[in-house]
Amino acid sequence: MSDLKFRDSEIGRIVRGIAILVSAILMILPAYLNYELGITKIGLEPVVSMSVTLELFAIAIVLFIVAVGPEKFKPKAQTQ
Repeated sequence: MSDLKFRDSEIGRIVRGIAILVSAILMILPAYLNYELGITKIGLEPVVSMSVTLELFAIAIVLFIVAVGPEKFKPKAQTQ
């Protein structure tokens, strides 16, 4: 039995890469669609359009943190 975790396996790395790609798409694509289509062509109100964009951005940030791992965001211990 190996002590290889799912996160360190080849499939785990692929899943993490896909999760990071999806989070990047969720960060960029809604703002672009909001800019191009939101208010003028679809006829959404600006408040509704921006709230959907901000919600998707928040979901993308959480997905990115989960994919990368919270240990990457913790401060490193200082050696003296």
